[in-house]
Amino acid sequence: MGMGTTEATTESARATRTRTALVDAALARLRTDGAFTTEQVAADAGVSVATVYNRFPDGRDGLLAAAFDRSLARVVAAGDEPLTVEHLLDHGLEAAMAAMVDGLAGAFAEEALVFRAALARLPESRAIRDAYRSHEAGSRAVNRRFVELGQAAGRIADGDPDELADLLLVVGQGVNNPVLLGAADRGPLCAHLTAALVAVLSPEDPA
Repeated sequence: MGMGTTEATTESARATRTRTALVDAALARLRTDGAFTTEQVAADAGVSVATVYNRFPDGRDGLLAAAFDRSLARVVAAGDEPLTVEHLLDHGLEAAMAAMVDGLAGAFAEEALVFRAALARLPESRAIRDAYRSHEAGSRAVNRRFVELGQAAGRIADGDPDELADLLLVVGQGVNNPVLLGAADRGPLCAHLTAALVAVLSPEDPA
């Protein structure tokens, strides 16, 4: 006899809580140590190793992909948050670009060990590649909308919206660089990146 709706819902909620606890434990280990084992994560989450494999059949790689997906979502949100036409109109292009660059630098620095562990497995892990591509596509869409609305408002230079959106994407990804993140004071480098973006994106002054 199968489970009723209530029992199935309860089981689904329990499974979700367990998965969340396991990802939380993996992220905590990654952010502190840059690595984890399934045994450590199971112990930290208070479950058996068998439960880890029950929730993540790929074991450590599955956990790493889920942790990376969460970490990547945090970084993407930090970069995307100021890229709205409201922010552009209220604060101006320079402030929007500065907020994007500074937000990404802060998030990348805090998630550096997670990214290092995940990107080392990128060639072998389809799940990690899928997470990366999904968030990249989401950022590109946010960038394109920002550019199009900014152009419509006369606050961003005319040009191919896709090319300008990709410019924001490439510069944003480039913030994840040890030269920048490891600088004793990353303020000047962030300011130069901001100025470069503003120089490209600013509409030309009318003659």
